[in-house]
Amino acid sequence: MSKRIPLEPVIEKVGNFYETVHVAAKRARHLYTIDPYTFGKDERGEEHKKTIIALYEIMEGKVCPKREV
Repeated sequence: MSKRIPLEPVIEKVGNFYETVHVAAKRARHLYTIDPYTFGKDERGEEHKKTIIALYEIMEGKVCPKREV
């Protein structure tokens, strides 16, 4: 099932805690709109909550915040 992941590497990717929460929440809501009834699966096939998957995607660099120029 879901497990805890350290937030420090995720926060380092985004820049600050509040923006990390905003990006992860936005991505998790998007995952819930796609499929609200099942748990998500990562690349290894393990089931996780969609919020954990969103944090993994940020940590891996697949999802990043929009930067204004």
